[in-house]
Amino acid sequence: MSQQTTLLFEAARMLNLGPQKLYRALRSRKVLNNNNLPYRSYVEQGLFTTELKSYKHPTLGLKTYATPQVTEKGIRWLAKEFEVEITEANSHQKTGTES
Repeated sequence: MSQQTTLLFEAARMLNLGPQKLYRALRSRKVLNNNNLPYRSYVEQGLFTTELKSYKHPTLGLKTYATPQVTEKGIRWLAKEFEVEITEANSHQKTGTES
C-alpha cells in the first residue's frame, strides 16, 4: 500500500509555518524525538512515516539517516493542531503549466 508523503519541512511551508518553528513545536508536544523523527504512535496512526536515505562519507564510508515524512492525513492533522489553513499552491506549482 503506497501512500503520498511530503517531507516535513515542505509540509511546514504548505501550512505557512516556519520549518524550525514546526519542528520545535512538535518536539515540545512529544510528536518528534530529539532526532526530529516521529514517535511510533504517530506513525501507527498514519500521520507520519520515515524514509531511510544514505550517502557516502569521504572517510566514514556509507552513512544512513532517516528523514521525517508527513502523510496527507498528517498534513490535515497538523493544520487542525496548529489552527492554520493548508496552502495547496506549493504542491501544485511543480507542473509548470501556470500562465
